[in-house]
Formats: sequence, C-alpha cells, structure tokens
Amino acid sequence: MPPQDETDSLRAELDEWRRRAEVAEAIAVERLARAESAERALRAAEAALAKGGDARPRSSGAEATRAAQASAEPPRPATLRERWRRYTETIN
Repeated sequence: MPPQDETDSLRAELDEWRRRAEVAEAIAVERLARAESAERALRAAEAALAKGGDARPRSSGAEATRAAQASAEPPRPATLRERWRRYTETIN
C-alpha cells in the first residue's frame, strides 16, 4: 500500500484536474453561448434582408435579437454534462 503522503498527493492532483475540467467546461459553455448568439443575430439579419431588401432592419437591435430568439430552436441545456447526459439517454 502506498504511503499516506503519496495518497494525499494523488488526491490533491485529482482535485486540481477536476477544478481545471470545471473551468474548461465553463469557458466552453460561454463560447457556445456566444456562438449561438452570433448565429441568431446572423439569421435575424438575413431575414431582415430577405423581407425588406434594406441593409438596415427597421426595428432596434434588441427587438431583432428578441425576434430571432423567439423563432430560433429551443435553447440547449446549460452544461456540457447535461448535454452529454441527454445524448447518452438517447443512445440507451
């Protein structure tokens, strides 16, 4: 059996890697939210161009964003873990 200090060292390393994974997940979620927001804004701009042919939508940016969000698909689960859990449930 390994000495107690080696066991404590391995537990500390495990905690550090777990913390790093949580930080990486938070960053990934933030980037995903930004990308989805950009996609909604792009769809809203394309829809505005298709409707009026004018380069500028007639409504304010906030209204266009709300309209795009209302017409967009339902939001994804908040965390990657939740998305993974739902994905694995569909497999099983």
